[in-house]
Amino acid sequence: MLRSPTILAALLALASGGCATPVVAPLQPNTVIVVPGIGGDGGVYAQVVHALREAGSQDRLCVFNWGCSWALFPITLWSTGLHHDTERRLAVQITQWQKDHPGCRIVLIGHSAGAGVILGMLARLDDSTTVGPIILLAPALSPDFDLRPALAHANCIHVFYSSHDWFWQGIGSTLFGGYDGVHRDAAGRKGFILAQLTDDQKRKVIQHPWQPQWTALGDDGGHFDWMSEPFVAVVLAPIIGDTSQSSAASRP
Repeated sequence: MLRSPTILAALLALASGGCATPVVAPLQPNTVIVVPGIGGDGGVYAQVVHALREAGSQDRLCVFNWGCSWALFPITLWSTGLHHDTERRLAVQITQWQKDHPGCRIVLIGHSAGAGVILGMLARLDDSTTVGPIILLAPALSPDFDLRPALAHANCIHVFYSSHDWFWQGIGSTLFGGYDGVHRDAAGRKGFILAQLTDDQKRKVIQHPWQPQWTALGDDGGHFDWMSEPFVAVVLAPIIGDTSQSSAASRP
């Protein structure tokens, strides 16, 4: 589906020209990489970078842009060739960054389809490479997506989901499918099913259903509310700064 390099390149050229979030502290070894959903980079992801900086982060903060604009979102969502190329590109970037900065901490935050990019990328890393923590916000993947290949390269994966995300992760995911092509309510609405994981693997997956008290932080459980600056500063920033979260107990 949509595998022709010539056609895809032309469509991507037409779709390009969106907002690009500047890289903050580009020379710092520890890095946080935000991977957007199908709409690509934009102000909502710049909010994440800004909120982390305002919360005191000294890490390199950047957005990994990929795919097309909203106008051509079916290409971003359905093109397996684009998915594979994007995952490989991010894997190469991370491998090179670790080579250039031995011992650095690499955190990845993926929203919606961006969560699929991150999990696919993790499965492509070599056996000696581990990164994290990984934070998945409203992941546009089926609840029974196989996390095991990604877990081999992640010290922990935090999953934030909300039953209130009925439009994007319910109706939208059922009609158009998720990043993995499955047409049903997505993990961004229900969380991941962990039954196929070992106990050790389950301990590396920390699932966070939406909490009513997060409304005060600008997060009402909607698809884009996870990027609210107060929520990022109060809830996500401590996870990023504390890699001991990998030992926290997972929720089924």
